[in-house]
Amino acid sequence: MSRCRVIVLEKLSVEAVEAILMRAIKSLGIQVLSQDEELTSSMNANNSKGSELCVFIERRAINTLAYLCDGDARTGLNGLQMAVQSRLTNPSHQSNIHEYSAKQVVITEDHVKEGLQRSHILYDRAGEEHYNCISALHKSMRGSDENASLYWLARMLEGGEDPLYVARRLVRFASEDIGLADPLALPQAVAAYQGCHFIGMPECEVLLAQCVVYFARAPKSIEVYSAYSNVKMCLRDHQGPLPPVPLHLRNAPTKLMKNLGYGKDYKYNPMYKNPVEQEYLPEELKGIDFFTRSKI
Repeated sequence: MSRCRVIVLEKLSVEAVEAILMRAIKSLGIQVLSQDEELTSSMNANNSKGSELCVFIERRAINTLAYLCDGDARTGLNGLQMAVQSRLTNPSHQSNIHEYSAKQVVITEDHVKEGLQRSHILYDRAGEEHYNCISALHKSMRGSDENASLYWLARMLEGGEDPLYVARRLVRFASEDIGLADPLALPQAVAAYQGCHFIGMPECEVLLAQCVVYFARAPKSIEVYSAYSNVKMCLRDHQGPLPPVPLHLRNAPTKLMKNLGYGKDYKYNPMYKNPVEQEYLPEELKGIDFFTRSKI
């Protein structure tokens, strides 16, 4: 490891990505169209070449692809490849205002966007961006920024993220960051998850948006989360065998267990008008308060 060197690859500029795309387009023999009049003249010129299939790409499509790939040339090249393959497999569908012959294929801005969206390149669900975006959403809701929360939610959903994954994270957030400050947050998250499961995308996006805004506006409390973390720490740091369950708290379904003292002197609270004095923790933990990490 001492001989390893960490190299950070920064994002390329839009101009640099566009230059790389242009080299790839040239190597593939694809012609670039910048204006409708050029489109017509270029296609007429290529009609004289016989039965050879001519592939064209709009200048606007190249610009859009360079912007959408977010500084990653590999993403841009993959997007270009998908757009070309998609058009070649369905060359009869033309979305431009011109009528093109079957020998001519045009890649437009819409084709580039559709290709990127379909393959989820705008949002890498299996890579670092997946975790970066969910972290940004979590922190935006925690910071009560409803605008940023909606932005990160939309960025994930529009990029093809599984809505149920987001909904599961919201269920966790409801108890971890809001907790008892607003007990209705958990039912809100569970309802959003169920709604997403019932109707799916794109209809369920507004359910998640409602839940995200609710959480951003809700009061926050980590009281329960912190207390439970203290309990786990107590268990992990314990030396030796764990303390036994006090006899009066044990169930006694058999006569033998009753003879051994199971359940003896247990006070059944509903039978008393006021809360009874009774110890519920093991003897060696008596008086500990996990909410304040102190002895009472």
